[in-house]
Order: sequence, then structure tokens, then C-alpha cells
Amino acid sequence: MNSQVPEGFTISRQWATELVETYLAAQWEAHSSEMRQVLGPPMVVIDVKAHELGWLVICQSQQYAETRDFRDLLIGHGPFLVDGLDGSLHMVHPQFGTVGNEWEDQYRAKVRGQVKPRELDVRIRELLRAGRRFEALRAARQVGDGFGPADAKRFVDAIAGEHEPPADLVARLP
Repeated sequence: MNSQVPEGFTISRQWATELVETYLAAQWEAHSSEMRQVLGPPMVVIDVKAHELGWLVICQSQQYAETRDFRDLLIGHGPFLVDGLDGSLHMVHPQFGTVGNEWEDQYRAKVRGQVKPRELDVRIRELLRAGRRFEALRAARQVGDGFGPADAKRFVDAIAGEHEPPADLVARLP
């Protein structure tokens, strides 16, 4: 397992693992002794994977960690995400799993306050980087509701300058 801290992370793999282990222990201790007997042994960390948002910490029953027998698997929970920037602990709902980006987009918006860029903005940036300004203007006109040449120029100029396009134009996007 790689213990290096990926570029941009401030949180190490070891710190993320210890954070989840501490959380699991506290959750276990919060139960009464009767409830602990019903639940069985506490969950344990079985894997930690680097993810663009932080560390995905996968936990499972202690029995499964020891036997790797599928009959010992606990179901109905997803991994933990330890944010690679601030170390905050989050649970990834099992419905979303770790594939696809629906949960990632939700995380970026709700936790980090990041808004997913419009597809048009991304496309225009790509065209501008490739030196294809005329095609960027055409793309803006095709997507923008009734964008004329001057509107497309204002839109593309804003994107080129790394600014939010004018609100009157954004309001006319589908």
C-alpha cells in the first residue's frame, strides 16, 4: 500500500487511517455492553485508497478481515472519505459506492462549496488552449439562446480571462 501523500493533500494515509480507527472505536464504546454483544466485534479498517478528494477508507467486520470469507461481510455501509485537504471525516453512502461521480459532485458542491463548471465553459477553454478561438465563438453562439457575435465575444472573452461570464448571458444558457 502506498503511504505517500498525493500532490495537493495535506493529510497522510496514516493520519486518515488513525482518524477512522478512532471514530470506529468511539462509536463502539458508545454502545451498551448488551448492544455490543448483539453487534459482535467492532469494524476494522481493511483498505485505504487514494482518491482525488482524499482517502477512501474501507472498513469491514473483524471476522471478514481475518477470514476473507464472504459470509462474514457486513453489508449496507460505504467507505469513509477523509478529505485530503482538511482531514474532515465523511461517510460515502453505499448507494453511490466509489464508482461514478455523482457523490463526488455532491461532495464538491455541499462540502467544499465548489460548483461543477458548465460543459460550455470547459469546451471553450479547451478550444482556446488549442488556439481555436473562432470555434470557441461558434460554440458559444450554438449553445447560447440567441447569442449574436457580440454576445459570443463577451462570453468567450470572460472565459479566456478566467472570469464568470456576464449574468445576462448566463441567464440565456439552457
